[in-house]
Amino acid sequence: MSRRSGIAAALLIGSVVLASADESTWTALPARAQLQQDQVLIPKGKGLLFVPAMTLGNEPSYQIWRDGRIVSSASPGIGIPLDPGTYELFFGSGAIAQRFSKTVPIFDGERTLLKPDWSGLVIDVLDNTRTAVNESYEILDATTGETYGLGFGIEEERGERVRTWLLKPGVYHIVRVGESFTTIRKFSVQLQPGTLTQRNLIFDSGSGDFIGFYPRLVEQSQAFRSATSVVSQTELSGAAQLNTSQNTGGDDRASLNFTVQVFNRTRYSTDRDFASIRVILEEGATKEEGEDLRKSTDRAEVRATYIRRLSPRFGPYLRGVVQTTLFSDDARFASPQDVVRTLKSGAVDTLQSREELTLAPALSPLTFREGVGINSQLIRSFALNMDLRLGVGAQQTLVTDNFKLGEVDDQRTITELESTSSTGLEALLIMDARLSRYVNLDSEFDLLMTSRDRADWFFTWKNRLRIVLTSFINLDLVADLERNQTLDDTQGREQVLLRFSRFF
Repeated sequence: MSRRSGIAAALLIGSVVLASADESTWTALPARAQLQQDQVLIPKGKGLLFVPAMTLGNEPSYQIWRDGRIVSSASPGIGIPLDPGTYELFFGSGAIAQRFSKTVPIFDGERTLLKPDWSGLVIDVLDNTRTAVNESYEILDATTGETYGLGFGIEEERGERVRTWLLKPGVYHIVRVGESFTTIRKFSVQLQPGTLTQRNLIFDSGSGDFIGFYPRLVEQSQAFRSATSVVSQTELSGAAQLNTSQNTGGDDRASLNFTVQVFNRTRYSTDRDFASIRVILEEGATKEEGEDLRKSTDRAEVRATYIRRLSPRFGPYLRGVVQTTLFSDDARFASPQDVVRTLKSGAVDTLQSREELTLAPALSPLTFREGVGINSQLIRSFALNMDLRLGVGAQQTLVTDNFKLGEVDDQRTITELESTSSTGLEALLIMDARLSRYVNLDSEFDLLMTSRDRADWFFTWKNRLRIVLTSFINLDLVADLERNQTLDDTQGREQVLLRFSRFF
């Protein structure tokens, strides 16, 4: 049998599955294209199983069983040679008991393509500046209330890749870690068979809550993405708000607020190289009746990342960030005041009768952040996944005529700031383990070392052990440790959560 006819037969045999799959939503190539590009040879007397990947990221491994025993564990997107026969495949995210299975026949000398009828879900966690942040969330089944485990936001500029969830089609809730199934603070998403769903989850660092959940913007069709290595998108947005009020006991008031934002993201991606440049320019001002125009928002930022993929599981990264403001930062007083000024040299003088002071000129402070390191997927298996990131990070803040405003004994003061620089080692270890059929462990250890003194080492260590007691009762054991710049000592937090949900 020729290779072409063998592939055609395999495609026909492998269509045990879904006509309704929407492969245009995948970030990976369509299933047939992946099969044709697969380089795995079929040994004599064997056939080949090919389970396509929906994404280029971290999809969970699956198990291959035959006659009641495990034959192999594999990752989607790679062909697996097998003896002819009938096999049962177990897929899915979450505990082992939450897997779903597929039965597939393997034929001598033929390639069998299994087109997925399960669903893929990718969630990027962003803050309100559209920067990827390392915040965790939890996925719950909207029908049963079962938890499928923790998801973590990633920092793309360090070469990390977001986890891809493989789940049964249906409706799921996204909640803060530890939130009840019945909480009103949740976001829902419906997953379709054979379809990859991508969402942005917005985190508010001020309140610690998730405040938004919406589809990622898909700029081009998959065919176009496959044809070009460079994708660029620019967004211009703005808003204006006019407020008026009539006060019976005072003067009428009016105010005008407006903001403008320019956002550009340009990516270059091949099998071996990934480069990204992101530019954000955000400006806003407020004008109240009887007062001068004042800036409310002033931010200019450029982020650049380069990743070299030496292999699918290993590669170095190089990142850089530049941040500044375009306009001066001014302080205004309701009435003329004397201000005591302290310079970097230690000299002290007094500025007489000032109604306005410039605390920072335009383009100051100017902040640079750089980093270089290596990301590696240490272990990829059905029972255990472990990722490690090691790197060196540096930051410089350059200031020119920058002052900090204060008050001492009802006297206004300003103190001149100095430029700063710091360098440190960074490490991140992420692990998820299926310890048994009903027990899962998620762990994340993030360490920053800014000097040889251990007192200057900052870390967070999050651990969550989930035990499935019944189909509607879960026991979660949480143990977290943290030490950061604002804490004098290591802080610990432990929780025991017994969660249940049942509908009648």
